[in-house]
Amino acid sequence: MTASGPTSSLRVDTDTSNATDTVVAIIGGGVAGLTAAWQLATAGQRVTLFEARSRLGGRVLTAPAAPRTDHPWIDLGPAWFWPHQQHIRGLVAHFGLPVFEQHRNGTAMYDAGDGRAPESFDASGQTDASLRLAGGMAALTRALQQASQTAPQPVAVHLDAAVHTLELRPTGVVINGNGFSGTAGRVIMAVPPRAVARDIAFAPPLSDAMHAALAETVTWMGHAMKCVVTYHAPFWRDLGHSGYAVSWGGPLQEIHDACMPPSDHTPAGYALMGFVAPRSNAAARGFRDASPEARRAAVLVQLARLFGEEAHGAVDYAEYDWAHDPLSCGPNDDLPPGAHPEYGHPLFNGDAGDVSGASWNGRLFWAGTETSDIGGGYLDGAVASGLRAAQLVIAAGNEP
Repeated sequence: MTASGPTSSLRVDTDTSNATDTVVAIIGGGVAGLTAAWQLATAGQRVTLFEARSRLGGRVLTAPAAPRTDHPWIDLGPAWFWPHQQHIRGLVAHFGLPVFEQHRNGTAMYDAGDGRAPESFDASGQTDASLRLAGGMAALTRALQQASQTAPQPVAVHLDAAVHTLELRPTGVVINGNGFSGTAGRVIMAVPPRAVARDIAFAPPLSDAMHAALAETVTWMGHAMKCVVTYHAPFWRDLGHSGYAVSWGGPLQEIHDACMPPSDHTPAGYALMGFVAPRSNAAARGFRDASPEARRAAVLVQLARLFGEEAHGAVDYAEYDWAHDPLSCGPNDDLPPGAHPEYGHPLFNGDAGDVSGASWNGRLFWAGTETSDIGGGYLDGAVASGLRAAQLVIAAGNEP
């Protein structure tokens, strides 16, 4: 399933022919770019946001769980945040978004993949509670979109607007993309660093150190493939299972309950989700290269082995392979890091594109979760980086 995700009624324009002059250009419409746009628009700055996709949200991808308009949503991208992550928690509280805890009551399952029956274990107290948003994580991006449109200076949003080159001039930056050109006083780059290094040319070029930092920054979860199976009822809960499993006996390596509680607008939704093992695993590589029908069948067989034969009675199956998303991932991102990378390279946390800042004259700023030294890789890092970039732009004022 390659879902486009939900859109809300906001002022977007796929015709970029009128994208001429702006005070601040934001390249990338994920959580970081949307956060920066909202902050700047609230401060009265004139902002234009360019997004290469036909939707906003970036790696936040929330889609209908089944082809029925009244069915709850599922997250094919990030779905969790945690109590200690203050930036995203503050944003969620600001917009009054309903939060619920990830379900983990019941036994967890472990499958060694050696032919023996899966074993149950208690994992209820091993980690802090993961938090989710009612309606899916797109509730956050919709709130940011809508807030940016009701701000004192509404953000101009252009979709299907891939930027290819940035050229520094004495009075600002010339932005060129697929069929459009514009100028901006300042630019916030909110695209994953490896995708920037591969897809966007800078004149004058960024320093060797900056280009190396871009190319070496791993796109978090760029290797991930997520599968979600929906059901009429949470049969695993009725059997005393939490829905959490660690398995070496099928394509899904880590499995979780993905149910959605009822709301004023939708009934409860019941689902299990799992992350596919990396492509470095031969079985997982074969799974990723198989047909969608074969992948669905393999997932159901594995879930039935873990949770019982009722797993075969799926309502629907959805999947998304982020390693095949060129707007998120760059070279080598299909290979998982051995540990959580140390994000927030010092070059991303200043206000320019190289060590001295001289080559871009303070015109270029960086956002995106991989650029953040707070919560890097997580949604919290995306929010923190967007806030940081907006504050730097505001602090720069009208200085050249």
